[in-house]
Amino acid sequence: MAATEDQIVLATQKPQDSTAGNFLDLIYAEAFERLAMTFVYKNYPAKRCSILSDLGKVDGELSRIHSYNNVHPNLIRVEEPHWTSGFIAVATDPSIHLDGWESLEGTDYMVNFRRGIKGCEVNLPKVVRPDKLEIVNEPSLGLKKLLAGRADLYIGAEHDISRVLESDKFKNSGLYIVGVMETFTAHAFLHKKHKELVPKLSNVLKEMKQEGLFEKYRNALRLPTYIKE
Repeated sequence: MAATEDQIVLATQKPQDSTAGNFLDLIYAEAFERLAMTFVYKNYPAKRCSILSDLGKVDGELSRIHSYNNVHPNLIRVEEPHWTSGFIAVATDPSIHLDGWESLEGTDYMVNFRRGIKGCEVNLPKVVRPDKLEIVNEPSLGLKKLLAGRADLYIGAEHDISRVLESDKFKNSGLYIVGVMETFTAHAFLHKKHKELVPKLSNVLKEMKQEGLFEKYRNALRLPTYIKE
């Protein structure tokens, strides 16, 4: 499902009904309305998002890290980011303190992370032994493994984790943020067939920030953040 002349379809792994998904939906619906276009939000697993956007079967992706198009050259980054976030580590042991991927070198922690999260897929194998790494399909499964004593750390994208940590099931479960592994800016990426639209969208996002809309939406949704810009 790709765009018509006045419609644009962007895919993301973030569920539309999540807090981060609601924020993105508000931001980009307003941004594309200002560009006289209708925004369509599509939620797919991360790998499928990549395949569909690479092929131009959707018009791009809604939220990926700054360097994403280094390995997806059919996509063009919208330079104005919609947030600064990062990869964080969660544990049941508050005495663990991590700072950067390299802080895992030489440790013996059992680490799990969500499938399709590129930052984890690229960086964790460099600092954690293969027999100490495990992939899960959802953040909630990773956090359950921590609580069951079957893993020491769950590492993932801040907004994916915060969505689950703020839920009733995990809010007071004894889980702690024990480190920031990396910070990054998150951007929309459009397929190269929309290259003329990219700078226009970036300018609109910048205007919306200056108007205070980003902060207004963040406050209204109570979007939790552990990483400050």
